Amino acid sequence: MKRLTLLLLGAAWQVLPASSQGLAIAPIMIDAPAGGGATSLTVSSGLEHDVTVQVRVFDWTQKGGEDQLSPARGVRFAPEIFALSPGSSQVIRMSVPDTDGQGAWRVIVDELPNQKASAPEGAAQLSIRLRYVLAMFAGKPGAPQAVQASLAGDGLRLHNESAGWLKLHNLSLETESGDAATTGPGIVYLLPGSQISIPPPEAAGFSTLNYSVEGQAYATRLRQVR
Repeated sequence: MKRLTLLLLGAAWQVLPASSQGLAIAPIMIDAPAGGGATSLTVSSGLEHDVTVQVRVFDWTQKGGEDQLSPARGVRFAPEIFALSPGSSQVIRMSVPDTDGQGAWRVIVDELPNQKASAPEGAAQLSIRLRYVLAMFAGKPGAPQAVQASLAGDGLRLHNESAGWLKLHNLSLETESGDAATTGPGIVYLLPGSQISIPPPEAAGFSTLNYSVEGQAYATRLRQVR
């Protein structure tokens, strides 16, 4: 995902998976109705102190090989900001518009600063707060075999030729002789008909992209683009 600004007003934001220690979020991938309607997620606190949480929803597209986020239009949800005491939970109820099964959103859950907390005299004014980034789709996943891959001077290009979204794991590049090198982040999302670019590998001579979807391994031949 295109990185959001992480350093704000002297505080560091740590981007974590939705199941990381601290706040627990379920589900970690949100399924929204293709024809519009209601969905929800639950945020629970495993922290030992009170915390204030903010939820934001962004429309998600992929253009120019990158993720593009903009404030969501037509998505209603509440509450947007709420407090959690240790061991408590909050359900966030959402209503999404009819997208004919093509809706894709990023849901970002932030721990907000504790205004009552004060650092000891002389201590650095830097605190670590948590950010969780989730995917929400209003359609079914596409065919895993629909991934097309090419190598160009600007990197590895992945294209989704299916009508559904794809979630790829364990990307690696392989040579004809069987030598392989891991590439890209741990998870890559491909929206329907969209393309994502990944920084090029340091080595050359790769001919195949390996990846997995839902634990199943797949491979596709690389096209060389000059």
